[in-house]
Amino acid sequence: MADAINLESDYLELQSSRNFGLAPITRRAYDRICVSMNVKEAQVAKLRGAFRQLNRFMILMWRLGLGSTMAGPRRGYVMVLVTIGRKTGRRRPVPLNYAEDPGAVYCLAGFGRNTHWLMNLLASPHCEVWLPDGRRLLGTAEIVTAESERIALVRRLLIRAGFAAQLFEPAIDPRTAPDVDIAELGSSYGHRYEAVRIHLDGAAAGPGGPGDLAWVSVVAIAAALAAAAYAGSRRWSSS
Repeated sequence: MADAINLESDYLELQSSRNFGLAPITRRAYDRICVSMNVKEAQVAKLRGAFRQLNRFMILMWRLGLGSTMAGPRRGYVMVLVTIGRKTGRRRPVPLNYAEDPGAVYCLAGFGRNTHWLMNLLASPHCEVWLPDGRRLLGTAEIVTAESERIALVRRLLIRAGFAAQLFEPAIDPRTAPDVDIAELGSSYGHRYEAVRIHLDGAAAGPGGPGDLAWVSVVAIAAALAAAAYAGSRRWSSS
């Protein structure tokens, strides 16, 4: 069991190291992971795979300067968390649903302490967050250990997760479910949800932040306008 989890972890760490998390998944490697697990763990791996594909798209949107379009009641309220890979030492961006209080943001590790970004934070709690309003901030993370606070945060974050909450817990309405049910979420997969508090430490700077590919959007819009103008001129000249 532990070997299977380590295999998956090793593969995902290697896969996410390519091109800032935008590399394609190889089916052969994924199949090896699923064969080495039992059915329940394979289901978790498939769910992770689905979110990984969505995460690549969302990270690309942030890098194009379109992160603010990723927030809303249906889509969920999303930030990007950047951790340092515990094996490679490279930056690892991942979009996460979040909630914010003065001086801190909170996020949810849906796969418990086997969540890869959480394992990175346990190795090094220093991180970076990108918020939809354009802020890019340094942070220091910790797991929320008080059970009553954890339950309250799990509920709050699931409410803010939009459609993602329905994928993880389709039978639960986090607005009305009793605390005892919220506390047990994730147990069917062999873990419990972990709430993480990130203390905000000030502005971050340097390359590789949100909007670093915004020029691509500008070039694409300019090319589209030029193509439309050219097509219009051809129609005009042929009439």
